[in-house]
Amino acid sequence: MVARGRITLTFKLTMITEPQTLNLQAEWVKDMKIGCSNHPRKPVLEEVEWIGRNKFDFLDLFLEEDQATPEKIDIEQTKRLLQKYRLDIVGHTAWYLPIGSPVKAFRETAVNEALRYFDVLGKLDAEFVTVHANWPIGLFSTREGIRFQVETLRMLVKEAERFDLKVMYEPTDTARDSVESVSTILESVPGLFLHIDIGHANLFGRKPEEFIVKFHKKLRHVHLHDNLKNLDLHLPIGCGDIDWEKTLKCLKKCYDGTITVEVFSKDRDYALLTKEKLARLWREI
Repeated sequence: MVARGRITLTFKLTMITEPQTLNLQAEWVKDMKIGCSNHPRKPVLEEVEWIGRNKFDFLDLFLEEDQATPEKIDIEQTKRLLQKYRLDIVGHTAWYLPIGSPVKAFRETAVNEALRYFDVLGKLDAEFVTVHANWPIGLFSTREGIRFQVETLRMLVKEAERFDLKVMYEPTDTARDSVESVSTILESVPGLFLHIDIGHANLFGRKPEEFIVKFHKKLRHVHLHDNLKNLDLHLPIGCGDIDWEKTLKCLKKCYDGTITVEVFSKDRDYALLTKEKLARLWREI
């Protein structure tokens, strides 16, 4: 998710602490790949070019308003660039789709909109697509929010099969996105996988390792960025409070798939710095 509003930040360095010992077994692994997302308000082909030129391993295709909507995706040219730079692809729907709205018509509209995304991703030979958690206003309970989302996610998982896609659920940056809520949703939707956003998992007193340990068997994708435990800031790693040595050591024990550098800055050198730092830490831990 994108942090909204103007924020003044003071970056600080944090000491690396000794990671705890965890006994996990990787049951679904690939070679770890580092990817980058396109900016959805910039021309997609230009974004793919930048990602390819900077030697990322895959494109995390953000399909959302206003330059990355399905009707604006040139399938053949996008495929050409993916092949040119040998980029894999992961799909990502708009984080604001109202899959948890208390209004049933809105949830049905979210499904119909997601199907347009699925069609594009199927044509681009993507295997996985992210759908984000979405919670109703405070008038409705967390239990009700889970029920609304489960109803929608069951439909999305079923419909995604037509496009040879598998749906991943990404918990977002709210207090309701707890281990308990995620566990209930995953258990209630057969065929649903998990996308862990390390930054989101570091908010509201939560710890990323809790999500990794609990859900590693369902984990299929990771977003990576830093924060100060209070806001979804999407900082370069090392500029916040996350203990990256501990977190990545935990992650590497059970996962070796796609990791998206999701650093939001006008200066993209920070994304490249995070890419290089992630690669180095992954080698060393």
